This record gives sequence, structure tokens and C-alpha cells, in this order.
Amino acid sequence: MDFNQVRYFLALSETLNFTRAAEQCFVSQPALTQAIRRLEDELGGELVCRGGREVSVTALGKSLHGHFEQIDRSRQLVKTTSKAVVSGEIDELNIGIMCTIGPRVLARLLDDFQAQHPMVSFVLHDVTLDSIPNSLLSGELDGVFCGLHCSPHPQLNYIDLFEEQMVVAFPKGHAFTNMNEVPLREIAKQSYVDRLHCEFREDFVKFCASERVQLNVAYSSQREDWIQSMIRDGMGVSVIPRFSLLRPELDYRPIIEPALSRRVEFAVIDQSAASSALDMFIQHVGNHDWSAEDHPLANIV
Repeated sequence: MDFNQVRYFLALSETLNFTRAAEQCFVSQPALTQAIRRLEDELGGELVCRGGREVSVTALGKSLHGHFEQIDRSRQLVKTTSKAVVSGEIDELNIGIMCTIGPRVLARLLDDFQAQHPMVSFVLHDVTLDSIPNSLLSGELDGVFCGLHCSPHPQLNYIDLFEEQMVVAFPKGHAFTNMNEVPLREIAKQSYVDRLHCEFREDFVKFCASERVQLNVAYSSQREDWIQSMIRDGMGVSVIPRFSLLRPELDYRPIIEPALSRRVEFAVIDQSAASSALDMFIQHVGNHDWSAEDHPLANIV
């Protein structure tokens, strides 16, 4: 039994005419007739009664008709799936997001892409800056959203996305609420929550030292969710990327002396080796509107 025999029988049971069934299947009538006969021989009984021009479906044909329809649906699904896989419409992308990048700024991008390519799924991974090159070069990850704060890796390609302002985050009702901008020296007077995974943390600490500013570090953590919870609970303030703010209970202000910001990039290996799905995602990332007024937290204050 093959798919064509099933398809021919279904066409014949619908048209009850060998000529019209052959035309519907784009084959000659003798070819369709022989295929139906071979199917009957294999099953050990007639599927149709042949009475001159009159054709009717036998009891065996009627009992098997539903099964043949399932087989034909499976045939169509296999064909559609195969085409989708080859074209990259079905795939799974492993995407790293550096732990200091807030998920909300990427949510619309991912949702828009998935709406256009519903058969491409994402597995999102939390990564640190140091782990990015090996994760990409080993094939463990297909791409990584990262804040680039060092020399680019020579074997990686970087797509520039947007510049993100660094702000000081504090709880509602804090004294900083009445300030339009906050000098670094004012931050130093507060209990400080140190973000250990911040990619420019070392440079920031060095800058504070050069300015003879001593941060009053009360807590240190690698966990961004813990850090924001501590800020919410009044345990300190912290310098944090603007779009990483997830809690509505937090307020923020820009920093002056110095004004701080970072570039957010999408890193991949040589694009000539990219899968079809990854290539589509790279194009989507590059064409996405990253203007600040479009970010979901633009009006958080």
C-alpha cells in the first residue's frame, strides 16, 4: 500500500467515476485503475463495484474509508512538515539573554517574530558576559542579547540594537524622587545594593575610586530579582539599566557626574552558517524598531 493508492481510492469514492477520479489526481485512467486493483489485491477484497459506467463503494471500501482519510491527512501533514523544516519554518532557537538585560524590552520583539513564524519556538537562557563566546562558538546557543562593554570577540558578529541609559533605582517616596538627576556623590551617601553581574561594574568601581567616592555597599547579589526586591523594601539604592526595572514599586532618575549608558547588542557566529530560522530571526532583530519611545517602560515615571 502506498500514499498514491489511498489518494486514488478517496478520489474514486468521491466521484464514483474512474475518468473524473483520474483527472482529479492528474494521472491517466489506466494508471489509476491498476493502482486501485493492486490495493484491492493487497487487502484481499474489492473496494468498489464496477458495473459498466456505474461505480459504487463496497462494504469493505466504506469500512476502510475513514482509515484511508486519516492516512491521507498524515501524508499531507508529513509533506507540509517536511517543507516547513527544510525552509526553516519549524525550528527551535536557543537564545541567550544576559542576566542584566530586562526581559520586558525584548518581549515585544520575540512575540512579533513568533506571531509571524509560529512554528519556530524559543528556549531562553540566562547567560553572563564571560560565558557568551564559548556558548556561541560551541553551538550551545544560536544568538545572545548582551550589553557589550569590552572588545568584541573576533569570531562573533554583533548587531547594534539600542543604547540604554543607566539610572539610579530607589523605592517610591525616597528623597531622590524630588530630584531630576542624581549626582554620584549623592548615591554614595545611601546604602548601596551592588549588582555583581553588572558588565561595567569593575569600571564603575574604578571610576568611583578615581573620583574619591566611596560607595556604601550594604548588600551584594548576582540575582537581579533579589536586588530589585531589596531596593523596593528600602534596603538601598542601585545603579541599574533603565529597561531592567521590572517592579512598578521602584522609581528611578538619570545619573549625572557621570552620565552612564550601555550599548545592547545581538551576538551571533558567522551568519553564513546560520539556519534558516536563525537567519530570519537575525533579520527580524535588525529590522525591529528599538526607538526609546517604543520601549514598554518609557513612561514608567
